[in-house]
Amino acid sequence: MFVLDPASMVCCATACCCSVGGLCAYKHRRSIPHPSEFEYIGRAYRFCGCHSHQKFDMLVEVHDIQNVTSSGKYFVEIQAGRFDARTGVCAEKKGRVDIQERLSLHVRQCDDEVIVRVKNQGVVSADLVGEVSISVKSELIDGCFPKRQAFFCQKDGKNTCKVILSFHRLDTANVKLGEFQMSPLLHQALLHAQYEAEAKGETLNVDLLNMTDIERLRFLSKVLEGPLKQMSSIGGAWKNFYFRAVERKNGKWEWQYWDSKDDCMSGVRKRGSYSFMAISLVLPDKYDRHCFYLRYHDMMGVHDLFFKRVDRDRNLWSDGLFEFIEKLREYLEKHPDATSSGGGVPPSSSRGGAKGKDGDSQLQKSSKNGRKDGVADDSRAGSSSSRISTRDGDEIRSPRGGKRGGGGGGSRSRAGSTSDLLGEKRRILSPRQTAADESIRPRASVLKGRMAHGVMYDEDAGHLAGGGGGGEQGSSYASSGGVGMRSPSSSSQHLQGPSPSRSRQNTPDHSSRGRSGYAEEEEEGYFNHRDGGNRGGGSAYERDASQYEETEGGSSYYHNGRSVHTDHQRGASSSNSHYSYKSREERYEHEEEEPLLLDQA
Repeated sequence: MFVLDPASMVCCATACCCSVGGLCAYKHRRSIPHPSEFEYIGRAYRFCGCHSHQKFDMLVEVHDIQNVTSSGKYFVEIQAGRFDARTGVCAEKKGRVDIQERLSLHVRQCDDEVIVRVKNQGVVSADLVGEVSISVKSELIDGCFPKRQAFFCQKDGKNTCKVILSFHRLDTANVKLGEFQMSPLLHQALLHAQYEAEAKGETLNVDLLNMTDIERLRFLSKVLEGPLKQMSSIGGAWKNFYFRAVERKNGKWEWQYWDSKDDCMSGVRKRGSYSFMAISLVLPDKYDRHCFYLRYHDMMGVHDLFFKRVDRDRNLWSDGLFEFIEKLREYLEKHPDATSSGGGVPPSSSRGGAKGKDGDSQLQKSSKNGRKDGVADDSRAGSSSSRISTRDGDEIRSPRGGKRGGGGGGSRSRAGSTSDLLGEKRRILSPRQTAADESIRPRASVLKGRMAHGVMYDEDAGHLAGGGGGGEQGSSYASSGGVGMRSPSSSSQHLQGPSPSRSRQNTPDHSSRGRSGYAEEEEEGYFNHRDGGNRGGGSAYERDASQYEETEGGSSYYHNGRSVHTDHQRGASSSNSHYSYKSREERYEHEEEEPLLLDQA
């Protein structure tokens, strides 16, 4: 007869629990803290000489991988004890993998080495290409945290590749943060100040708590200085510029740029500038680790600006711009009299010719010559604009939301009072507000493919920031090339490619959310055109995806099985709408006196 002994049962249960607990502890052994991680025990370890250094945090900047023998996608993994970090996956090109990414790593006082592994990303798993061990004491601390140093990775005793790394350690012994939290912008500003102090043979001594608000802005603005590549509005080529955050005499902050660093330091006049208060969106490219996007507003409309990093991590630029703009807005909210005017300014001029967003020369014209008989002048080269046309003295909204008088010749009014400043700031949403509703941006390569005759179309963005007067009055466009724009006066409409040599106008009497768009598919025989009616519905003029073709005698398109013919010389057959087709490269004019239904055509 079998009898269960209570003592045997307890022993068996204890053995099972110990075995299961041991397996779990072995599996998660890296997560178990070392005794020296406790402060007083750690002091005892250092006092006894068991550990040679204190715990610290550092930034590891992975520049690139060289001497790669096989094609594929690679990434770098860095491990220090139970803490690790890894970069994104980047493709190999001509034996080199360009990464340019910063990783944050915590090093405990019990960690004697940092292991760097280079791996090849496969479909299911990653294969080890090579690894190297870096001594924390001799190579990092005693070596003053080297910059851009090459480390050879080995596998099976053979050199397989070479990885270029830079190590940054922030000495916070004499840094007083007070109530301020460490952020990417502040961390980079402190590193910048530390490098300047080391170059002078001094120690870093920063007291943020006793700084004034404007002194903190000046301290943080040093992060936004350096070289960048900007996408040109013509051809999609990248141009090199040197950017720097500058405070003007009137209290306004601008992101100015020059051709090179030497021009900036030698006092050469700037090529152009962007007002920080006129930037409504800062967004890193999801698919390209080197690019980021800005949405910029000025009196000519909304501009899509694309930048590519040169000498530092892309996130330093995007995160730095995002945080600096937010702090600048907070400062202006607390000190509304700090500047005499707010909002966006057009790119500044130099040597009599204004330099646009890509540095191309633009003719600087006065307001008298710029508008005649209430029609916006389209002679500004290299920049696509959305300007306001007036008829019979009607007062309509500008793309920035301000009001303009009709009749022609009106100059731009600048906000001078506190209420005008705050009102101008409200017209353009902050990057934090805009990013909450922003849709996923397309790749830069896709956007470059959408560029036609210097106009960039952004078909994926559904949210348009800003626009204090959105939807109340119609807006008219005059497009003349350059960077594509969307008016912020409409919050959710979608612009599909206006031809750079054409202009279109909507009267404010009949169209509040109206848009006209001519897509790139016109080159392939398709014609898209939509003019929306008023907010309450009303009439609408639509030709959606209508097949279109031009002949010598005129142009014809098909809609709902009906063929409509338009004579080039006579214009449209309807008396309410007139179309004039001079040539494909000449200007296209559309004057619509009254919305027209297609069924009435």
